Amino acid sequence: MTSKFASRLRALGVLVILATLALAGCGGSTTAGSSSGGTLAPGDSFKLGVSLTFNNTDFWTNYISYETKFASQYKATLIGPLVANNDAAKQITDIRTLIQEGAQALIVNPVDSAAIAPALDYAASKHIPVISVDVAPSTGKVFMIVRADNVLYGQNSCKYIATHASGSGGHIAILEGDLASLNGKDRTDGCTQVIKSNYPQFKTVEYATKWDTPTAVNDAKTALSTYPDLQGIYVEWGAPEDGILAAEQAAGKFTSVGGSSHIVLVGNDGVPHEHALIRSNKLDATISQPANAYAQYAVFYARAALEGKTYSAGQSTDHKSTIVSLQGNLEDALPAPIVDKTNVGDPNLWGNAKSTS
Repeated sequence: MTSKFASRLRALGVLVILATLALAGCGGSTTAGSSSGGTLAPGDSFKLGVSLTFNNTDFWTNYISYETKFASQYKATLIGPLVANNDAAKQITDIRTLIQEGAQALIVNPVDSAAIAPALDYAASKHIPVISVDVAPSTGKVFMIVRADNVLYGQNSCKYIATHASGSGGHIAILEGDLASLNGKDRTDGCTQVIKSNYPQFKTVEYATKWDTPTAVNDAKTALSTYPDLQGIYVEWGAPEDGILAAEQAAGKFTSVGGSSHIVLVGNDGVPHEHALIRSNKLDATISQPANAYAQYAVFYARAALEGKTYSAGQSTDHKSTIVSLQGNLEDALPAPIVDKTNVGDPNLWGNAKSTS
């Protein structure tokens, strides 16, 4: 009996130890903005893994150039970027690969705001802090989201269309990004909210493009042929704009900005090519989504997480933004002005930078 009792005690002790280790390894109870405990000394270099949704648009190629620049500034050795090409399952695999390759922190641009959760949980289990850039997760924990207010993007864009339309009412086409992305949903919600609340003489019609340029251009053609009172088009990213303008010309509905019967076209990114379209009176306006600031502060917060720094909602930054709470995480809500003919020459706009070097 004594021997059996001792054996049971030893077995129980092993179970307790295993349970304690399992709980310690989960790491899933970290609060928004919490750090990894300060594992990086000031001045030390670190390995930073990067997982992106795309790398084939002007915005993202510029972002990658800026990220390389700021990685050097903040003493980060980049691993990647690994590009998921809008495949949420591939992105989860990519994140595991980056961690296996030694990433001490991660920058992630989620394909899908909800589907990214298992990858975030895995990173937390390995005590790897994650910075979410451009797109916010709807579930799962990250150290910081680096992003601008995308609801405000939609509000400002469609307010611009309503106040610059040549007609007193009519339809506005929204060429959506991807509603599985919080960005796409927020931009659409912002647009429809401001039109419904403040400009009821306009009606919105939404087209789900999933950030696919040919789809967006085809949807613009559909809107042009379906709605003779089409007053404006809001395209939620910049890449389709040339195709939309070509579609307007083919349909005999293109007029320069400010012309009679002009269909107001507003984009979203603020890339140099959009600035050129604005200067040539082809594009009315765009949102300057700051690729340079996205890259800088994504790398900055990755280092801050490893150094053990903490942040809180309501905190003001030294770069004209405020840290806010977003679905259980913290977000550095960066400024993103609307750009049109009146301010397209502003040298402070990232799209006017001569280079990213």
